[in-house]
Amino acid sequence: MRTNIYLASAVAIVVTMALPAVSATDTSFRGALQGQEEDVLQGDPPDQILVAGELSGIADTVGRFTMTYHVTVSLPVGSSTGSAQLTAANGDTISTTIVGLGTQIANLPGINRIVEINTVTAGTGRFAGAQGSFTVERLANLADLAAVPTSGTFTGNIISPNSAR
Repeated sequence: MRTNIYLASAVAIVVTMALPAVSATDTSFRGALQGQEEDVLQGDPPDQILVAGELSGIADTVGRFTMTYHVTVSLPVGSSTGSAQLTAANGDTISTTIVGLGTQIANLPGINRIVEINTVTAGTGRFAGAQGSFTVERLANLADLAAVPTSGTFTGNIISPNSAR
């Protein structure tokens, strides 16, 4: 009887080890983006800027995508908080929270350098259950607040349990 139990246990272990492992994949996430945002000053004198942006881009692991974001910038410091949604060409999404800082570039009136840390909060499709973060570094030309052109790059890591889909 004991031999049968040991044999059954050994078979179960071998079968378990032979099955393909289902594990999360930690993937480098980087690329470029460009588009425009609308910046609306709040207060008199202004103490905040409400920002709504729409970008398109390409990423090494996602391909072509669009990204929409909404942030509130606190003046005069230039710190920001908000959220974004990145949508891949096939409809899979990554949702993030944003914490950032914008600073004016010396000797270039109206040009701001913006650095934003995007922390993944949710995803759909191959990004369901994803975690990670990426940093966006971009420039924005604030000459016309109704249509602010912006472009830049991003880099980070996305850990996705469904990346094989």
